[in-house]
Amino acid sequence: MTEIEIVYRFLKDGYENKDYAFIMDCVSENYIDHSPAGARSNAQAVEILKAVADQFSDLKIEVLDIFSKDGMVATRVLYDGIHSGICMGIPATGKRICFEALENFKVINGKIIESWGYWPDKQIEQKLRT
Repeated sequence: MTEIEIVYRFLKDGYENKDYAFIMDCVSENYIDHSPAGARSNAQAVEILKAVADQFSDLKIEVLDIFSKDGMVATRVLYDGIHSGICMGIPATGKRICFEALENFKVINGKIIESWGYWPDKQIEQKLRT
């Protein structure tokens, strides 16, 4: 699998298809997440994906842009789901929300070893509260 294919499958299989066995396989045991979630292993990455699944049911993602250079894979992703669990301290509203996020990954020898996620937290919170 190419670096782009690994990251694409991480996004689709992790968020949308909930294939956590694949995530455990494609993410390094020593994985470092530089986003506020701060995972420090593939097992913690799975826990974050499960938490997002609890917050947003029927989550669909569309990879709008994806490109790679020297082991770095950059993406722009559209997330669309129903707010079905506590998110940012806000109880489930049942609202469908949609937002774009940037997700960047470092892939070495077929494993994701680092990531940087930039989600529009203020925009998400505003959508959940209105």
